[in-house]
Amino acid sequence: MRRFIKLPLLALLALTCAPAHAQQQPVPAAQGHARRAAERRVEGDLAGALVEYDKALKADPNAAEIYAKRGGVRRASGDVEGALDDYDRAFALDPRALQNDRGVSDAFSNRGFIRATRLDMAGALADFDKAVACYQGNPDIFLKRGQARLVKGDLAGALSDFDASIALKPERKLASIAYAVRGYAHVLRDEDGAARQDFDESIKLNKDGRYFLHMHLRTLESQVEEYKRLRAKDVQRIT
Repeated sequence: MRRFIKLPLLALLALTCAPAHAQQQPVPAAQGHARRAAERRVEGDLAGALVEYDKALKADPNAAEIYAKRGGVRRASGDVEGALDDYDRAFALDPRALQNDRGVSDAFSNRGFIRATRLDMAGALADFDKAVACYQGNPDIFLKRGQARLVKGDLAGALSDFDASIALKPERKLASIAYAVRGYAHVLRDEDGAARQDFDESIKLNKDGRYFLHMHLRTLESQVEEYKRLRAKDVQRIT
């Protein structure tokens, strides 16, 4: 007979990102340039820091942590696209280089949100997955990933993310949205009782925001319908 151990939600999330072994250190030459880059950044010389990080990565093109640090300098310089390019490289080489960094997580989440508004759900979900892997304490990211999953038709995955968002106890307005969209997911699954409970809780948390919640759900519903239309069009073109 199998025995299952129930772990707290955040513990399970942490386990998915737990490092299996020590992160590989950059080669000595790269470390030297990275130290000088850090000094330049502390001095406020972002351009000088970028020059040193460029040299560091030339010495060690596989140094994930240096890509992550250069991304931070690029973001501080206003080069969001360049920062995300560095974060993508760091994540591909070793996701642990970006762990517990809420700024990096937010950067991935913001790009994911833009992709979701364009109905690029595959790209959006890839970004939200990276955002969660970098930082598991932000309820907004679980909410956004859940909505992307819902639009794509993954209702079970969406509900799991909405549960995670609510479990992190977000502020009232965000919590009201989480309950509302979870209620909508229950509607799509013909779970009317659960849907009504969530809608009631949503209104309780944001009594003055009924119109906002209504428009949020209408927008989400429109995305669902448009995504289905685009998918059907793709299938028709292939066949």
